Amino acid sequence: MSRNELLLFSLSALILLFIATTFSVTAYHAKERSLAQQWYASGERDLAAGRAEAAIEDFRAALVYSHNDPLIEFQLAHALTVAGHLRQARAYLLALWEREPGNGTVNLELAQLAAGSGSVPEAIQYYHDALYAQWDKNPAQNRLLAGLDLAELLIKVGQKAQAQAELIALSGGLPNDPPLQTRVGTLLMQTGEYEHAAPLFRQALRVNPNYLPALEGAGEASFQTRDYSAVRRYLSRAKRLGTLSPQSQHLLETAALIQQSNPLAPRLRGQERASRALAAFNQGMERLSRCAAARGVSFDNGPQQSDLQRLHAQAVALQPKVNTRNLARDSDLLLQTTDMAFQIEQVTERACGEPQGLDLALLLLSRTQEGANE
Repeated sequence: MSRNELLLFSLSALILLFIATTFSVTAYHAKERSLAQQWYASGERDLAAGRAEAAIEDFRAALVYSHNDPLIEFQLAHALTVAGHLRQARAYLLALWEREPGNGTVNLELAQLAAGSGSVPEAIQYYHDALYAQWDKNPAQNRLLAGLDLAELLIKVGQKAQAQAELIALSGGLPNDPPLQTRVGTLLMQTGEYEHAAPLFRQALRVNPNYLPALEGAGEASFQTRDYSAVRRYLSRAKRLGTLSPQSQHLLETAALIQQSNPLAPRLRGQERASRALAAFNQGMERLSRCAAARGVSFDNGPQQSDLQRLHAQAVALQPKVNTRNLARDSDLLLQTTDMAFQIEQVTERACGEPQGLDLALLLLSRTQEGANE
């Protein structure tokens, strides 16, 4: 064999060896990818079935065949969180965050982890980062859910003004999704923002008029904004559809008492107005007596030193005039009598706490009247 033939043979052998090696390496990597995918799928199944410890082992096995795969590392961190191995989970998540600080999924997981461990400032920062981060899938939906989680945390730690601002910002772009609209409205009510909550419940009800949580939410928002007709409308419909919560049942009953006992309601006949004013006055006198007895206050003749004693003296002086005949004929006396009943409910609330039943209805009516006169 000549020198040239020998060189050609050697070159051909090298080429064949290179091709064989390439195929071997490709096949090896393909096998690794396949094994990684199998272990990853097994981990997802175990995690979905509530077997977090098994899922941890699955994802660790997957990482053996696919080193530094961010998706597998994230799922491992999530499984560690579910299993309660929080330090290990945080270590994986921080490593992922250092590689990609703008990853929304990682920021959200870190936020939830910090919130669960009581690290509120850190959680708030990660939530804010998640709101402005990059999301591979459903960015609008994920940012919305991150914002809701943040609002719930702020409410939990008493930062209601900040939660309110976050929720008002979120509420402007909500999709027509009754559960979502209801959730945002409910959170807004927890911050004391009933005016912004009420339209969200109404929007939910336009999509699904029989959505019970939205009906109850609309009833509560209407109660807090003193629209008692709307309370009865929403909660009566809710009651026809299912069982009301104890809170909603209480609001419905109170709203009915308010409307049925208000001496100053429009379009009442004179006799009915007088009867309501007399009933309110008598109820107030009973409440005053019960409150005084509970506080050990005497109404016997003597110095009138307390608010309860002074109010009782004024009511007793007015009492001889208070009957349905006089009240039907004398509008000034009717207003004076109603005002006395309202004053009694306000003073006794300060002295003896919030009342129930008709006394509560009269107390709320007194506040409505004050608001109308401002």
